[in-house]
Amino acid sequence: MRTRIFVAGTIGLIAVLVLLGGAWYFVSQRSAKACPFSGREIHPQTRASVTIGGKKYEVCCVRCAIIEAQQTGKPLRVLKVADFESSKLIDPVSAWFVENSSVNLCMRMAPAVESRGRESVYVRTFDRCSPSVLAFSSEQHARAFIAQHGGVMKRINDLQAEAATTTGKVQKP
Repeated sequence: MRTRIFVAGTIGLIAVLVLLGGAWYFVSQRSAKACPFSGREIHPQTRASVTIGGKKYEVCCVRCAIIEAQQTGKPLRVLKVADFESSKLIDPVSAWFVENSSVNLCMRMAPAVESRGRESVYVRTFDRCSPSVLAFSSEQHARAFIAQHGGVMKRINDLQAEAATTTGKVQKP
């Protein structure tokens, strides 16, 4: 009798451990991806698929990709962008972009930042994800967003020309 209780208890304990391990694996695999350039979470509403220097990346926002292209001098090509309202990936040629609105999902950090290993705090004056660039699938939705949150309407050629002002190496979408 004691042997049966011991075996049943052991099997039950193993089952619980397997379930906990499975839950941990599921949660860890579903954790947010990080942008390779800013290290920030890639939000479904602002993500973009780009190539920089011929290498493909999924980035937190189009602005981050533009800054990376400018800083490295490598050519930028925007392949897909997320529609801000639906989070669906859309063709950047058909997208309407709103730049410099009051909404920036990337910037969740306080302006004062502590440096590890140092006793000082500095004020952030540059952020690679600013000013924000949000994509919309329709001009009407972009204009309605501007009316509520401000910003300037742009097309993909405007944004890629912005990257070219520094690098001079932008590929057409």
